[in-house]
Amino acid sequence: MKRNAERARAAMRRWRLQHPDEHRAENRAYYARDPQRRQQQIDASPNRRAVRKAADARRRSRKLQSPGSYTYVEWLLLVTTFGGQCAYCARGAPLHADHRIPLARGGSNSIDNIVPACSSCNLRKGTLTEAEFRARLDGEKDQPPRYT
Repeated sequence: MKRNAERARAAMRRWRLQHPDEHRAENRAYYARDPQRRQQQIDASPNRRAVRKAADARRRSRKLQSPGSYTYVEWLLLVTTFGGQCAYCARGAPLHADHRIPLARGGSNSIDNIVPACSSCNLRKGTLTEAEFRARLDGEKDQPPRYT
């Protein structure tokens, strides 16, 4: 392994592909030996939450068969570009990745189709496109507030 680490990794990959049941059993045994320690290692990861969110977004994208993907680094760069604020209301609340053209309407999951949005704007937008949502926001500015 020390002399040719890449070749050894390739051999291990082939073995895992050819023996999925044995590989799963080894993983289960590894975690079963000391589950608390393994959970502490997982929880100690500094970007666990962000990685989990990105993985969930990729899974949803695959499920809807939409092309493209983005990395956590690309997301951070995009948020920095927007000054850490919502693209719609300019609040600095915790931000969601919002699709300019929603995945449900055929949009891609690539970074050029993503804008940072606060949870309020992202949930209000629903399946509207960015242009439709901005038009809705502009229309709401012109109307006096409704009291019920």
